[in-house]
Amino acid sequence: MAIVVQDALDSDIPRSLEIERFAYNKGASATTDPFLLAFFPGPIPADSVEQRVNRFISERKNDPTVRYVKAVDEKTGEMISFAKFYIFDTPERAAAAERTVPSGEGINKEACDLFFGEMGRKKKKIMGSRPHIFVHGCHTDPKQQRRGAAGLLMKWGMQKADELGIPMYLESNYDAHGFYKKLGFQDVEIFEADLSRFSGVQYTLKTPLMIREPSVRS
Repeated sequence: MAIVVQDALDSDIPRSLEIERFAYNKGASATTDPFLLAFFPGPIPADSVEQRVNRFISERKNDPTVRYVKAVDEKTGEMISFAKFYIFDTPERAAAAERTVPSGEGINKEACDLFFGEMGRKKKKIMGSRPHIFVHGCHTDPKQQRRGAAGLLMKWGMQKADELGIPMYLESNYDAHGFYKKLGFQDVEIFEADLSRFSGVQYTLKTPLMIREPSVRS
């Protein structure tokens, strides 16, 4: 069955967040998973998903650097993978870029600043005002993995980066580390954050910070 890449619509955002949740949680419990305990101890508002959907829609409407792209099973019409890219194609846009840090009810602000805030500061130090594409997220429904959907979305971003002659930057996890290396991304740094005091158990989150330089066109 063929998979096609398309721009995601506003109506696709709820499904994209569902895919993200499935990809990250994989059966994890909010009472035992150290990631959830550290960052999202709760209680989470009942309308939290609706709030995020509205933020995604508003961000694209008001930020010209944002692109949402989806991979769709051509036979069923179902979205099976989703990616969010920021295209900072000028030094001014790159210099002004700020990484979002989760906040709000049920979220541990101190833990989020320690991890997400520090990743933003590291990105600023690494990329500075250099034009680049930031891969904010690329997720596939676990039931649809190993069909090449995420690779197609990443290739969309890579083609765009090569057309513009700019690098790509992302924050990986160890599950996806090998996947990104196969696409030509290289480690710049392995960021380690000790989150034990927030999760209640020994927990160090390691995040490879990676860059892919644009392909040289002959």
